[in-house]
Amino acid sequence: MWLYCHFPQLQLDNLLISQPEFAKQAVALYRVKNGQSLIEQTNLVAQEAGVSRGISSVMAIALCESLLLKEYEAEKEEKLLSAVADHLYQWAAKLILDPPQGIYLELKSIEKLYGGLSNTVRTLNLAVQQLGFLCQRAVAKNTLAARVLAQANTPLVINKVQAERQLKDLSIKNSGLPNKIIRNCLSVGIFSIGDLLTIPTSDIGRQFGKDTLVYVQALRDDLNIQRANHFYEPSEHFFQQIDLVSEVSNWQGLRFPMKRLLNDLESFLYQRQKAVQHITFQLFQRDNHCTELSVSTATASWRAHSFWSLLQLKMERSPLAAPVLELSLKASEFSQLSAKSQHFFHEAQDTQSLFPLIGKLQVKLGERAVYTPAISDDPRPGFNECRQPPCRSQAPSITPIKRPLWLQREPQPVNLNEWRLQAGPERKHCGWWDSQTIQRDYWLAMDTQHRKGWLFYESGHWYLQGWFS
Repeated sequence: MWLYCHFPQLQLDNLLISQPEFAKQAVALYRVKNGQSLIEQTNLVAQEAGVSRGISSVMAIALCESLLLKEYEAEKEEKLLSAVADHLYQWAAKLILDPPQGIYLELKSIEKLYGGLSNTVRTLNLAVQQLGFLCQRAVAKNTLAARVLAQANTPLVINKVQAERQLKDLSIKNSGLPNKIIRNCLSVGIFSIGDLLTIPTSDIGRQFGKDTLVYVQALRDDLNIQRANHFYEPSEHFFQQIDLVSEVSNWQGLRFPMKRLLNDLESFLYQRQKAVQHITFQLFQRDNHCTELSVSTATASWRAHSFWSLLQLKMERSPLAAPVLELSLKASEFSQLSAKSQHFFHEAQDTQSLFPLIGKLQVKLGERAVYTPAISDDPRPGFNECRQPPCRSQAPSITPIKRPLWLQREPQPVNLNEWRLQAGPERKHCGWWDSQTIQRDYWLAMDTQHRKGWLFYESGHWYLQGWFS
């Protein structure tokens, strides 16, 4: 058994969900065909004003002067369909896309999981309703029958016999066949799909052609169509785009669509048990101008609110240069989401509470301005200091070496008579790899004021390198 989900106005629904303030206004999408602008999708307010699919845009505006028009783009609708499939993939693994507005879901493989066909369909219906898109659904024994019933918007039935009866009673005009074949059927008295199915297979091919024969065989389930290689596989990268009903010239108007994109990203990451540290918003403005807004958290996260708090700070600091027509969110370079683990040899420090603060500091000061001091493998003092990402702990040394907390910017000459050597020497002869060779003997020493210092001897002179606390 198959469930087919048909989304008759996917692009328009996505527009209105992203900008709910336009829900009470007449909105329609148009498509240019053969040099003529025709209405493709309409919301309920536009339908009540008399605007319907197929009429010209000029007539639509004449019927409703306040009508908001936006161009329909099949490519964008196909991307939205993939996002819908990503959502439904959490409940059903065997999905087949039928662009630009349909999805097949195979039911037999998940019936036992949900406790029968009825519970399976009910679960998938709830999953579809979470999206908020208008959806026409149908269940049938094969993919074509399910699609024909769904596109005709017949009542949803689960019983196989009732579904077959619905299919046979359906008008031939709702069969999905080309208009020329439908006219031929009507001319010979075939008014329903049931009438077409009663004709012998040999006569169908002769009277209506090969395409109609294949159609009837598929409805009867006579064809063994293999679709295993076409099952949907979710993308490993996140990219979603939202068109705006009208241009937005301030951040306040972009808050809702941006939050929606972040929530979609959260669902995407949770489904895959992944986390991400860097995300990028793209704001598409007039004259094909695009502004990028990148946000980075102190550590990889999958929560929407982790990015939203930082995004608000960026929006406060950078006003919009031009009105925005559409926006997108992309993310990649994911890391595995794992439970917090502790170190084996020493107790781990809890730095989770610092991450929100670090993220805000990075937004305000810049990513390079916030770091954790660290020591590299270079044995030369002054050369082994480096920066690493905040809160990244350095592996503890197996044999800790005593080093001063404060180092002099430049080694200071000292009189050895004022010092008493305590430990040493520690010989360093290195730096040949970058032509800054040193040849020194380091000592721990204490001066007459009982201050502990780090001295070294080089070229016949003594120098102070740093102070111990």
